[in-house]
Amino acid sequence: MEVHHHSHHPKKWKEYITEFLMLFLAVSLGFFAENIREQQVEKHREISYLQNVHEDLKLDLINVDIVINLNTQELRAMDTFFQKINNNTITNEDFYYYTRNLLLGKTFESSHIGLDQIKSAGGLRMIKNVEIIKGIQEYVRQLDALYKLENTRESTVVQARFKMAVVFEPTITYEMQVNQGKGVMRFNRPQKADSIMQKNKSEVKELLNLVAFKINANLYLNNNLAKQKNIGQKLDSAIVKEYGDEFH
Repeated sequence: MEVHHHSHHPKKWKEYITEFLMLFLAVSLGFFAENIREQQVEKHREISYLQNVHEDLKLDLINVDIVINLNTQELRAMDTFFQKINNNTITNEDFYYYTRNLLLGKTFESSHIGLDQIKSAGGLRMIKNVEIIKGIQEYVRQLDALYKLENTRESTVVQARFKMAVVFEPTITYEMQVNQGKGVMRFNRPQKADSIMQKNKSEVKELLNLVAFKINANLYLNNNLAKQKNIGQKLDSAIVKEYGDEFH
């Protein structure tokens, strides 16, 4: 039996270079393709998250106006209440009516779906627009300051409600609770009240001070809410200018 030996010709150096270049080109193209794909995914995520921020800001701007309006109504009611006290025309029924209603209140709650998504995705690194980055940072800082002020006001309200539980006649409290209306002053004036202002005068005085402190906080809150609105409007304008054409 004859054995045929295949002869192998050694490759020329040009063939090695060609194979190397083809392999290098294939790897490079794969790398570039993957890099482009990742950039497209990041860009899509950036647009999606900022569209959510845009929608959140629209809700926030509506809620800011609602809370400012309610706070302003409380401030007006407070003026009327203390004018009655100063003019000595206040009745015991008035005292129940104003005190109970002025210890209500609405807090501002931000819609922050988009901001939460950006945080979970690693912060602001995906956003390239410097104006938007600064706007988000400023909006979040102002929001933190606003929440701190609201918490301070709420602690005053809690103290006032404890004091109210001491000086209010329980049957009248119940009457007001079961006969609620709507709006800022939703607790109706009681039909007949006890001589609350003549009894426990020191505790009534303390309760009035707490109510005044709470309403005074509304002034600071309205100023901060106005700042929040201004920052939010500027941020939203920057987002729409940069990405509005790409929103769905």
